[in-house]
Amino acid sequence: MFRPQSGILVVVLIVGLHSYGHAENYVAVGGGMALADLETTNAGNIDLQNNVFFGAKFGHYVNSRQFNWLGWEVDLYRAQPNVKQQTISGSTNPTISGDIPGSVFAVYSAAFNALVRLTGYQSKIEPYVGIGIGLNIGNISGGNFPPEASFAPSFNILAGTRYYVTPNIAPFIEYKYNFAQFNFSRSDITADYRANLFMFGIAFHFGG
Repeated sequence: MFRPQSGILVVVLIVGLHSYGHAENYVAVGGGMALADLETTNAGNIDLQNNVFFGAKFGHYVNSRQFNWLGWEVDLYRAQPNVKQQTISGSTNPTISGDIPGSVFAVYSAAFNALVRLTGYQSKIEPYVGIGIGLNIGNISGGNFPPEASFAPSFNILAGTRYYVTPNIAPFIEYKYNFAQFNFSRSDITADYRANLFMFGIAFHFGG
């Protein structure tokens, strides 16, 4: 979990150590709104709540004028799109048949993303796009669902823009689409998880 004291220390170290030029390594923290759904193989869609998520990134761009448009990042976040109270008809699965109460559903995601940016050494605005793979962990419990965790490979696509307030500090906005297929064996449910994530954050850059 990201602690405020840790964030203050990171800012002080980065700003104190570097003051010239766009740096090529970064750490970032942020959060935003996650809009997600679950599409099961035997009962159609399970409605999930819109929720606030938070996360962190650690990244690097190639420190070369020829390839400075190419980079990578490790992306970590947590969302909690809980299952809404709802009625599901036409299902033969007793866990998701008829009236089902709300349940706790949390998703932890870790991904490795390849990045391409549109940059110039004199530009403060830096659009970027990315694609990546990773691992999602879905935890579900409560209501009709017995407690269970499902581990699933995930796929990301993303696009965003950062703005360099200083050479070391860059707020950013980002959209990310995340997909994974969870298998909750105790509930006999296989479901495609799709999340649209709208993120605002701040990145702290330091030299490569």
